[in-house]
Amino acid sequence: MLEEFEKYVSNYDLDDEKIKLKINHSYRVMELSKKYSKLLGFSKEDVALASLIGLLHDIGRFEQLKNYNTFNDSKSIDHADYGIKVLFEDGLIKKFTNNTKDYEIIEFAIRNHNKFEIEKTDNERALMHAKLIRDTDKLDILYLEGYLKELNIKASSDKITKEVMDAFYNDRKVLKDLTKNINDSILLTFAFVFDINYDICLKELKENTKYLYNQIDGEDIFKNIYNDVITYIDERIDKYARN
Repeated sequence: MLEEFEKYVSNYDLDDEKIKLKINHSYRVMELSKKYSKLLGFSKEDVALASLIGLLHDIGRFEQLKNYNTFNDSKSIDHADYGIKVLFEDGLIKKFTNNTKDYEIIEFAIRNHNKFEIEKTDNERALMHAKLIRDTDKLDILYLEGYLKELNIKASSDKITKEVMDAFYNDRKVLKDLTKNINDSILLTFAFVFDINYDICLKELKENTKYLYNQIDGEDIFKNIYNDVITYIDERIDKYARN
């Protein structure tokens, strides 16, 4: 599996920091998916499948960067949808598995990993894997923005856009298209916590969220927001522990 992935990404500029970023992100999400699928009691077959989905979930990013020089979907292509093209229309998936009965699950999970909501399905295994890849992807995005990059994220002097703040407090989800400035984008990242499906991921999510907050230059702007997020996480962790 890893050998085939390495063969595929070798077609791109491995000295490009953005390419390196996505390769390493893919590896970490693969490991997170393996870790949490085991903790969730997935079957041996589904642990292997979760690991594969984690490795391949961003496969469309490489062509996106090559052709558009950006990872911004709104300014280029939907990277998940393009990943489905690469895997299933171009046939790359056959390099990773010939188990065709899993193709529907892989396709569903990857296509839905970056969408605002998971589309409805009666396929419980597909839904299970879609929920997991969304969680593990968000865990690593928070890791990237905090621990890995050791960012000193500088809040701007702009006010958080009203529509973004309203979405955060009312809907508990923020559409990326609503964001207008850096503060909006930071708030969108904090809103990730409201879209975590599996409670077992919350402890690691909390640590990554805390570290991210401490990286923000101008963190007072987000103090109340951060406290609200941590309270939400703690309440879910407590309920999960009691159950």
